[in-house]
Amino acid sequence: MTVAFTTLPGLPASVAAARRFVTGVLHACPEATAPDEVVDRAALLTSELATNALRHTRSGDPGETFTVHLTVDAYGLRTEVHTRIPRQWQTFPHIAAPTDPFAEHGRGLLLVDQLATTWGTLAPWQHGVYFHLTWTTNPPNHTT
Repeated sequence: MTVAFTTLPGLPASVAAARRFVTGVLHACPEATAPDEVVDRAALLTSELATNALRHTRSGDPGETFTVHLTVDAYGLRTEVHTRIPRQWQTFPHIAAPTDPFAEHGRGLLLVDQLATTWGTLAPWQHGVYFHLTWTTNPPNHTT
């Protein structure tokens, strides 16, 4: 199992940095052989969560940060984006129905919902969202 994390400034350029971080970890992870499709999907979903962190939480405020945390094994990965508190009091990440199906914004968590194996919010005392992707559903049989 490989665990990696990075903390990035709450700036728009950090979305691309988060995407590169996830892609780099997946390519460098010795025990994981994630298919290219899964690597691309992980990069896209990380971009969506990082963008949401900047737009909807205090992570996008001047001088603030967000953290990307990855756990990878031979069968899948879990990516967490830890953020500061939400901008609006008592809000939580949810899928919003876009008013315009061709709009450039408003479909981030819908993509996460459609492309991730599972996803959700972090524990109640933490702010952020995670997603899980798997690429092998049947672990090899081990004999003892």
